[in-house]
Amino acid sequence: MEVLIKGLEYVVTQDDKRRVLRGASILIKDGEIEDVGDVKGPVDEVIDGSSMVAIPGLINTHSHIPMTLLRGVADDMDLFPWLQEKIWPMESHLRPDHIRAGTALGVLEAVRTGTTTIFDMYFFEDVVAEVLSDLGMRGALSEAIIDFGTPECKNVDECMVLADRFVQKWRDHPLIEPGYGPHAPYTVSPERMREISEKAEDNGSTIQIHLAETEKEVSDIKEKYGKGAIELAHEYGILGDRTVAAHVVWPSKMEIALLRETSTLVSHNPVSNLKLASGISPVPDLVEKGVRVSLGTDGPASNNTLDMFETMKVTALIHKVSKRDPKAIPAQTALDMATRIPGDFLRWKIGRICKGYRGDIVLLNVKVPWWVPLHSVVSHLVYSARSTDVRHVLIDGKVILRDGKFTKRDEEDIFAEAERASLDLLEKSGVKSLLKGVD
Repeated sequence: MEVLIKGLEYVVTQDDKRRVLRGASILIKDGEIEDVGDVKGPVDEVIDGSSMVAIPGLINTHSHIPMTLLRGVADDMDLFPWLQEKIWPMESHLRPDHIRAGTALGVLEAVRTGTTTIFDMYFFEDVVAEVLSDLGMRGALSEAIIDFGTPECKNVDECMVLADRFVQKWRDHPLIEPGYGPHAPYTVSPERMREISEKAEDNGSTIQIHLAETEKEVSDIKEKYGKGAIELAHEYGILGDRTVAAHVVWPSKMEIALLRETSTLVSHNPVSNLKLASGISPVPDLVEKGVRVSLGTDGPASNNTLDMFETMKVTALIHKVSKRDPKAIPAQTALDMATRIPGDFLRWKIGRICKGYRGDIVLLNVKVPWWVPLHSVVSHLVYSARSTDVRHVLIDGKVILRDGKFTKRDEEDIFAEAERASLDLLEKSGVKSLLKGVD
């Protein structure tokens, strides 16, 4: 199968020179980018690239996709009351049909907002993988592991069995990268973290974990173990070049050095951190010290979207204010965090539009007022672009979104299933909808 994206206004390659090409075309053959430049057919399909800018598909490195079902039911709360009074009671009633409906909605939202790869740590991850595979979405997925159990397993031993089974089942899938998801140092014992790190090292799997998300978490961990959350995770083998540490809002200087030395990938989640008042991660300091930093949305219950364009813009803006330096996180750096940096973390060649890379490409319409005049494509992508500008999305060379329309399933069916599943969770958990009493 050959696809030609012809006559683009611009191509943002995200290659080593960060080139922006004008008037180029992109040839994709059997899911791989064959050439970028003055290329022609004949091919199986031609996509008109006029009035479009092509970028590598965005990569969301931290989410809980099925939490689309919990969007808007628990807002404006502190993290731990939010978890204990709202989220965990609803999650306790989760079943595979809920996960399926919420994941399909999350995939649709991600694709329509320009994301082609999404990291996820949640429950019933086997169902999440099935939905992503069916809908053609690329995912780095981790089965959640918690000492006191999850909606899927009664205790941590059962969680480990499920995680092992999940990794073995999906390890050779072309679109799925399976891994382990120890939730956090306050929900997973150090001994269990050691076991997970050894398993992941043995089978080459990824690890996703929440680390140093809140000041209270760090304080509690220090009181219990005499060291910070990141230091504790490092002592028990969790940090490493196959690990994603989500949030990292409250690292010490010594822990920043540990993140750099171990090549751990940090997933910065600015919108969720702001909404839950967790704090502002010292991202400019992380970058300056050589830590790999990527971007994530977190789950739709705490963001409340999976929109990576919003995440890039917020990232670039909040650190200018926190450092009182307009150069703190330039637009190019924010774009790198959403494409090439996380792309290099994964086994696939993604995150760039270059020969030999996979055909994960997003096309945005630039013939809208907020793109005019166009003096800097990269600046506009971060500061001006809106996710509604996304017109076409290709994953592995297959058209998943064509002219703004999802090609894999009827969107109205996805909406209806998600509404039913969410209402079912509200009813079973006793958590009240905020629409109660609204005329």
